[in-house]
Amino acid sequence: MDPLLKIAIFLAVFGLLLVIGRALAHAGETRVDSSGPPSPDISPEAGSDPAGPDSPALTGAEFGMPIPLPPVQRMEDGNFNRPMITNYYFGKIDLARGPADPTCFYDEFFLVLRHPSTQTRWTNRYTVATPTGLSQAMNQNKFDSIYLDAGTIIVARWDLEMILQTVIDQMMRDNAPGEPSENEPHVEGTT
Repeated sequence: MDPLLKIAIFLAVFGLLLVIGRALAHAGETRVDSSGPPSPDISPEAGSDPAGPDSPALTGAEFGMPIPLPPVQRMEDGNFNRPMITNYYFGKIDLARGPADPTCFYDEFFLVLRHPSTQTRWTNRYTVATPTGLSQAMNQNKFDSIYLDAGTIIVARWDLEMILQTVIDQMMRDNAPGEPSENEPHVEGTT
């Protein structure tokens, strides 16, 4: 067989394998930033959505960041002061409309994060409630007691900016060198 024909066949097979490999790699990609909360969790509370019960709740990627964020900076120890925030959302509450009763709610809050240098992605989960909402949830679930971990935020009323600021301030404290661990309770009051 002619050597030029062998080279041409080799290049054609190599090119075909390259195209197939790229197609398979593209099919296996996941896009975390464009994905919102799982569909069962994004439905608004019953009766609180004038657009209809099937319209999804807004996520932070659509809503925007209502508070200024401190810049991501590398600290002296090589770590970062905070991760990148790529999205945030509540399990049931729409960010724009808020809960049906701003003084009585209990929901899960999710913060989607990315490490500034490794691009590793993860999601932090918090419980956010008002005292009345927590009491109502305990009554509905017939709980005599409830254990609140470090990822719990109790607020007097719905205030998205305050909730985000509380989460981000705690994240900054957790990332600060020589600060108390996240397992130590932190009580902060704002007026």
